[in-house]
Amino acid sequence: MDEQQAAAAEKFNQLSQPEQEMLRHLNQQEVETLEYVSTIPKDELRGMMKMYRDSKAVIWFIRWSILALIAIFGGAVLVGENVLKVIAWFKTGGNPP
Repeated sequence: MDEQQAAAAEKFNQLSQPEQEMLRHLNQQEVETLEYVSTIPKDELRGMMKMYRDSKAVIWFIRWSILALIAIFGGAVLVGENVLKVIAWFKTGGNPP
């Protein structure tokens, strides 16, 4: 076991300083995630990352589209009410109801 630990320590020391710092700050859950991700084939992992980015973009677009539709509907309702008030104002001869 000491030989394995010595070999692992030697391998760790061969890494660059930024890589060593990153690995020192990992917690157990992040290590487990990295172990799992390392078992996924490279092209499949790239496809999954692309799908994730694409789905985030679609969700962003849909969210803002829905918000824009709500704003357009609300604006149309407010404009419609005011148009009806102006029409009623003209029908009454300029005197507000």
